Amino acid sequence: MVIWLFAGGGESELGEREGEIRGIVHFFEKHFPDFTFHRITPVRNKRPPIRVKPNAVNDVLGKTGKDFSKQIKAKLDDKFKYQSPLPDAILILDDLDCSCNVERKSLFDDTVNQAGNGAFKKIRRIVGFAAPELEAWVVADWENTVAKHIDFRENDKAMQHWLSNNGVFFDTPETFSFYDKSKNSCHAKLSDLLIESSIQKNQIAYSKAKHTPFLLHDSLKPEVVVKRCPLFRDFFNQLQNLNQSQ
Repeated sequence: MVIWLFAGGGESELGEREGEIRGIVHFFEKHFPDFTFHRITPVRNKRPPIRVKPNAVNDVLGKTGKDFSKQIKAKLDDKFKYQSPLPDAILILDDLDCSCNVERKSLFDDTVNQAGNGAFKKIRRIVGFAAPELEAWVVADWENTVAKHIDFRENDKAMQHWLSNNGVFFDTPETFSFYDKSKNSCHAKLSDLLIESSIQKNQIAYSKAKHTPFLLHDSLKPEVVVKRCPLFRDFFNQLQNLNQSQ
């Protein structure tokens, strides 16, 4: 089964430029080895800026919400235009950034239905959210991720204590912060707090590009996260059901 993966965001989803830290697609490949995931977004331009193609605006990292929906439509329109073989399913994963998941899902459903002159309407799709961002999954499974990582295990309790004092609930990390209209995102970013907690006593700062994708692939246990993150559970279960329906 071929799945086109559209992931919003940037560093955490894409991973480091060097090495084998391949971002969110690596996570899905590990837990769903029977699927073939083609990552459509995010993408990284290999050419220098002066030679970037004219429509490179569609490849810009960090897109979420409405900007991400426009990126998805542009990519799907291109796939239709160049007659790419259609996938068996489409997976869209976006950082929710404290927005309404129902409204965001409706936005993405409409986007897929309109793309390619309606060519993707009947393609199975799963719309999932990292709430408020991917680092919530890391926090939810703290004991298997940060607490065991060589960069943080000596001070993970201090990090955990600092985060707890700054509004992070480890049993319900998806509830962190609230929507700030002036920022069009969360009032506070969970990843920023995670980075801040790491530099209190550590010499090594937490990195979204390095640590998040590594921990997701190598350490995180989905069976733990599903108990603490309802939105994660929703789309992860849909993928499992898709696997069983093959």
